[in-house]
Amino acid sequence: MRIYLRLFGPSTPQLVAGFLDAPVTDVKARWPDDVVEVDLDGQRRWVLADEVDLLEAPPSTTRLLGPYDLYLQGKDRPLLVNDPARAKALWPVIGRPGVVLVDGEVAGSWRPRTRGGRLRLEVVRWSARRTARAGVADQAERLAAHRGVGLAGVDVS
Repeated sequence: MRIYLRLFGPSTPQLVAGFLDAPVTDVKARWPDDVVEVDLDGQRRWVLADEVDLLEAPPSTTRLLGPYDLYLQGKDRPLLVNDPARAKALWPVIGRPGVVLVDGEVAGSWRPRTRGGRLRLEVVRWSARRTARAGVADQAERLAAHRGVGLAGVDVS
C-alpha cells in the first residue's frame, strides 16, 4: 500500500482496494501508520506523511508519459482529467495516446509517428503555457534517442 500511495496518493482505502482487487477491510487492516489525512477537492484522502509538501509545490517539469504509464492507471482518473471528452480521448479502448504532463498537470496528449528511421511527435496541447513547448521538445529528443532514431520534429496543435 505504501507503494500505491507513493505513486497514486493522495488516495483512499477504497481506491487502493479497487486497484489491488482486494477487500476494503484487508486494505484498512494493513493501512500504513505514517499517513496524513488531507482534503482534495472536498474529499478525504490520505498521503504519506513525508510527501505532504509535494502537494503544495508540485515539481516544475515537463514529461511525456507513455499511454500505459503507471501514473495513468489509477482508479481516480477524474482527478487527473475532469473533462469527460478529454478523458475519453486519453483512455479509449484501443489506441491510447501518450500524455503531456506539465508541472504535475495533464496538459495534452501526444502520438509518435516514425518514418524512415525518424520520429515525429504529434502533440495536442490543452494549455498554451509557453514553458510546455520547450519542455516537450526536450522530451521528444530524449524519446528519439531512447528509440535509437533521429527526431524529425514536433507538431503542436
